[in-house]
Amino acid sequence: MSLTPPPSASPLASSRLLLALAAVLSGLLWLPALSTPFWGDDYGALGAARLANQAGQSWWQTFFPATPLPFWRPLSQDAYWRLVESLGAGPRLAHVLNLVLLALAAAAVGLLGAALARACAWPRAAAVGCAGGALYALLALHFLPVHWAAAANSSLSVLCSALLLGAWLEAGQRRGGARAALLLALPLLQALALLSKESAVLLPGLMLVLWLFAGRARPRRGEVLGWLACALVALAWLWLDRRIALNQDPAYQLRLGGNVLRNAVALGAWLLNIPREALRLALEGQAGRAALWAAGIVLPLLLALGLAAWRGRWRPTPRQGLLAAGFVGLAYAPYFLLAWNSYAYYAATAVVLPVLLLARAVAGSRRAPLVLVLLGLSSLLAVEGSRRLEHPALVGRARWAQQVLDGLEPGQARAPLEVLVEDEQRFYAIGVPGLAWRLGLAPEQVRPVPACTPQAGSCLRLGADGSASWLAPPP
Repeated sequence: MSLTPPPSASPLASSRLLLALAAVLSGLLWLPALSTPFWGDDYGALGAARLANQAGQSWWQTFFPATPLPFWRPLSQDAYWRLVESLGAGPRLAHVLNLVLLALAAAAVGLLGAALARACAWPRAAAVGCAGGALYALLALHFLPVHWAAAANSSLSVLCSALLLGAWLEAGQRRGGARAALLLALPLLQALALLSKESAVLLPGLMLVLWLFAGRARPRRGEVLGWLACALVALAWLWLDRRIALNQDPAYQLRLGGNVLRNAVALGAWLLNIPREALRLALEGQAGRAALWAAGIVLPLLLALGLAAWRGRWRPTPRQGLLAAGFVGLAYAPYFLLAWNSYAYYAATAVVLPVLLLARAVAGSRRAPLVLVLLGLSSLLAVEGSRRLEHPALVGRARWAQQVLDGLEPGQARAPLEVLVEDEQRFYAIGVPGLAWRLGLAPEQVRPVPACTPQAGSCLRLGADGSASWLAPPP
């Protein structure tokens, strides 16, 4: 069956075909993630959520915790995990929620695309929105937000951010009650985005970039007041975050040095759909294997871009191209300075405008389904390859952790439990919270040690080869 609609197909029929195709490709890409176990930060968040639910802690305290937190993300972390725990605390449920959040984020990007098209006076605004949402859902950078429950903050942040940017553009084109409702929604959406992820503090800047991109006239009083309200919310959040969040992890410290170049190269990889695991392989001395994998991923993407540009009826102006690059740079700005950690989903907001430019180039075109399939193929090569790699690949490490935990029985350990860890990198996928969760102990009853002590109730050795064995505490 041909993927190309007949020349007489209406924009509505073309959009329906594109959305149906996107749904099929998204299923191939993301449904296998439902079998991913909990790992890493999941266990700590899950244990804290269980204690809060069992204690009947007020949900209000989720937003204003009594003790400092590494990250203040009450919507995407505390509230999210309390919901997961109250609904059954299973990894499949968490990954279903993450898939729903990704679908909602893609839909919000589609709404933003339609609003941007109307603001720019582009034809077929609805088709641009459908194409934008469909393309966004297929990006390989969603790998961790789908496979790692703790990364739900990415999709929730994009959902709120895209709705805010779309409402900002749409308000400039409306009158009466609809305009007032959109303007009133701006500070609320700004607050929701900030309570999901810290990078949303840059949204007032992104609002201005999109306004300039659309070539809008001088904003009216309502838009000015709406923008000022968002800026004030961002300033208030900055003040609160300094008092609530206390992140001392060196990997998340901001520095100015060689890390900026490294993170810029990483951003280039994310924009080309190249996954983190390919970069890791290259850094570990497997440059040939990484280059071959990256080439297989990039080739379909370049074909898709070439097909979109070939005999294209529209291209961005040089001014729009510069503003699009500015949008990417501003949205990714905090991550250029990260001391060490760099993940593809950090670019989830930065890629929104480039995706919408691609959507504008193919919307309503007979080439749109083929462009979508080529992007889906590129992402499938990236995602499936990342899924199949063993430890120290992230999902491979998660599978290793689950295998270790499956070999332990609840109630098997007596407190206090002392743990001899031979490979800290592997152990991160379990951690103290994971062992405590599996063995039915309180986290404070589990402590890693260089050697077992007579005070141990039980002693567990986790070998570098992934083995787990119980040792008798010394007399």
